[in-house]
Amino acid sequence: MNITVVVPVYNDPKGLNDTLESLISQDYPKDKYEIIVVDNGSNDRTLDVAISYSEAYPNFIKYVIEDSIQSSYAARNKGIDLASGDIIAFTDSDCIADSEWLSGGILCLKKLNTSVVAGEIRFTYLRNNPSFWEYFDSARKLNQRSYVENSGFGATANLFVKREIFRKHGVFLDTLISGGDYEFGRRITDQNETIAFCRTAVIFHKARTNFYSILLKSSRVATGQKALEKMGLLHHGLVTWKSLLPAKSAPNIEGYRIGFIKKIGYIFFRTFFSYYNFFKRL
Repeated sequence: MNITVVVPVYNDPKGLNDTLESLISQDYPKDKYEIIVVDNGSNDRTLDVAISYSEAYPNFIKYVIEDSIQSSYAARNKGIDLASGDIIAFTDSDCIADSEWLSGGILCLKKLNTSVVAGEIRFTYLRNNPSFWEYFDSARKLNQRSYVENSGFGATANLFVKREIFRKHGVFLDTLISGGDYEFGRRITDQNETIAFCRTAVIFHKARTNFYSILLKSSRVATGQKALEKMGLLHHGLVTWKSLLPAKSAPNIEGYRIGFIKKIGYIFFRTFFSYYNFFKRL
């Protein structure tokens, strides 16, 4: 099967470089996939990185600019429009693909006899043990199996979709700044399509390293949830009085040592961000 990998990016030259390095190192046949970078109006060196890779691999990597709509989903849609593959695979510029990512995704599509698979997402850290903010970020986000089995969608950090699905059901809702993958997943599953979890297609996601980056992410998520709720499209994570209950425990991360102080900090900030989400969505 021919694959198009779509990578939306905004102001992340280092991340894009790392992502592209992992994508050109796939074990999948080079004549069977292409990479489309969609710059969402960056104002730093990000576009320079995309251009340099497209010049180094002119028959393999393309870049395009989407600056009319500031939305990663608008950028993904532009990539879909230009894609030539039968399968469209999505990842992001803060992710690194395992060398068998593409072959693993295709194997799942065939083996599970489905049109959409969401691959596993594993967090990575700057050092051997996560810092507090890395721990906080990775302990509460991007559980693809849970997304698929409990919420009916897959995060676009690691998603494989047959082109026919977009023809039948449309592309991402580009008015959203967050939650577009949720809306798309729910839309197609409501039409009896199946999304399967794929453990053999692995993406490594860089954990956020500071309070500000997590706050920005939380703000986008809350804005997206509020928009989906207004449209009557949000069926999970609804705002209720339970949203104001404080966190009571802190999770462990398999294979890492998480100390008592980090766990206390997690409980405090988990409660803080729950309140932040609640009031931003009012």
